[in-house]
Amino acid sequence: MKIAVWHNLHSGGGSRALQYHIQGLVQKGHEVEIWSYDPDADGFMNLPKNVKMHKIPLKYNEYQSSLKERFASALFEKDSNMKAMEKHCQKCALEINQGNFDVLFANSCFYYGVPFISRFVTIPKVLYLGEPNRYLYEAMPEQIWEAPEDILSKWNAKFWVYFFSNTWRTNKYRVYVREERKNFQAFDKVLVNSYFSMESCKRVYGLLAKVCYLGVDNSLFKPVKTSKSESYVIGLGGFYGHKNPELAIRAVGEVKENRPKLLWIGNMVDDKYWAEMVELARSLKVTLEIKKMVTDQQLVELLSGAICMVYSSNLEPFGFAPLEANACGTPVVAVAEGGVRETIIHGKNGFLVNQNPKEIATYISQLCNNQELRNNLSKFSVDNVRKKWSLASCSERLNKEIESMVN
Repeated sequence: MKIAVWHNLHSGGGSRALQYHIQGLVQKGHEVEIWSYDPDADGFMNLPKNVKMHKIPLKYNEYQSSLKERFASALFEKDSNMKAMEKHCQKCALEINQGNFDVLFANSCFYYGVPFISRFVTIPKVLYLGEPNRYLYEAMPEQIWEAPEDILSKWNAKFWVYFFSNTWRTNKYRVYVREERKNFQAFDKVLVNSYFSMESCKRVYGLLAKVCYLGVDNSLFKPVKTSKSESYVIGLGGFYGHKNPELAIRAVGEVKENRPKLLWIGNMVDDKYWAEMVELARSLKVTLEIKKMVTDQQLVELLSGAICMVYSSNLEPFGFAPLEANACGTPVVAVAEGGVRETIIHGKNGFLVNQNPKEIATYISQLCNNQELRNNLSKFSVDNVRKKWSLASCSERLNKEIESMVN
């Protein structure tokens, strides 16, 4: 088959998943071409050499909206950034439609969740959706639709400034919700990474998606010998509030004896949040270290040398990190929410816990002090990833879904 790919993904789990999918499709003998304003996610994706990449400009601006644009948003019109994304997708679709492709394999849009490309291509359309545009539907930590607690007097001019500014802002997000649902409806098939994500789509869009599980590269992620000089637990992901490193810090702070260091690995960091967490770690006498932009080989070594991974992310739809840790022989202590409940088997390759620092600390202590327990979990973890979560099985699942769509 001749497959056109569209995405708007930055470095992270989503682009790693797409890299694996593309590699699998190419290995199956399919011809693949990518359309994006950043086809290889700024070099993060390691793609086969025969994959042709089309870089299409996107004029997306972070700026303060003008009065004219705010008025348009209040009237439920699209803002200039959304129009720019539509124009970008139209240009991509024009080339795809003229390219004699069999199917479009679209992936998530960093800005809008479900991409607009679905509206403009004329071939069968499959979407692999990492997650809906979560900040529109979840409390982070509050709902964006929530009314203010402190209401000013109606006779105060500031009340009316807030009222009108909030009106355009709220209506702008309502447009986002409307357009995302329409984009979802325009796809012929939507694939997701977990049953949790499938349920999320049903809650958000009122429409069905199909689970197509991901896999881990066992040739890369595997146990390696390390010369670690100190014990540490590891966290992985962007250092942001929704990844909840605060919980990991508080959990390590509850370890009373032989307290390990908390090592966090992430490509992106919220500097203000990092400063707050450094202060929290200092107050709890927790040694906190962050490593940014590590190589794949460094990541494997750091995962292999950890006592365990503390996976504290809020409602993570799938979570590559726990399986990557397992593949390196490292058990995972994970908060039992989101997609991780489908990958971590309590007492086998890690532990599923409540969002409670003391409970997490209990399992960290067990793994620190019981080498036999850690060895047993480590062996099962490696075997389980090889049997159930290999790239070969991931590729087979995706290939089957795409071929059935075309046929």
